[in-house]
Amino acid sequence: MFAVRSKLDKGIDAFERGAWKRARRLLEAALQDEPRAAGFYHLGLLYWRGLGCKPDKTAAVDCFARAAEFGHPGAQTAFGIALRSGVGTLKDNDQARAQFRSAAGAGDREAMVQLATMSEPEDARRWLMRASELGYAPAMAHLSDLADTARFRRGAVLALRCGDAFGRRRRAQARRRAGQGNDAEGHRAGATLRPRVCARNPRSGGEIANGESRIISSSTALAISCFPIPHSPLTIRPS
Repeated sequence: MFAVRSKLDKGIDAFERGAWKRARRLLEAALQDEPRAAGFYHLGLLYWRGLGCKPDKTAAVDCFARAAEFGHPGAQTAFGIALRSGVGTLKDNDQARAQFRSAAGAGDREAMVQLATMSEPEDARRWLMRASELGYAPAMAHLSDLADTARFRRGAVLALRCGDAFGRRRRAQARRRAGQGNDAEGHRAGATLRPRVCARNPRSGGEIANGESRIISSSTALAISCFPIPHSPLTIRPS
């Protein structure tokens, strides 16, 4: 005998086949009979993307939140992205981070990438490594970008230090050439030989050159520049 398939199973099958309207009808009917995490999650995707219905971000986020309460990792990630971007709900980075942590703990790879974008470089690298080990291509790309940026930062700092040392030597040589008779002139001569170096900005932790902010980057700014904050959960996929 064949087992009787539930409306939820039929709805998810229709979703996977791309029969969006049928999937929406079956999922809505299934959830009226019994609230299930998978049903809320897939219905939320339909509402969010406007598949088989008009887009409704608020209804989508409500579905994600309901499924997240059941501990559905994909829904937790989707809800976290909505909270982080402020689309369909009020923006709340702390709550978004909590959702991502729960989902990442259950092995959701996109949640690990989202956490990386909200973390200091060392923590970001750790999350990206975990997602990369699970074969997640976006994490691998982010990890490569982070490594490239770190190498650039080290090179820039080294160049600044070398340039500053060069400037000190040239100014000292100019003062010695000026001699004891005209210290002020020697100081002016040394100033003209000063290379383009940056001074420390005490507020930002970066550097300033010729009045223009040239931030080498604090660890937080580095992480943000490596990983732009998404404006909407376009990367959400059915799981």
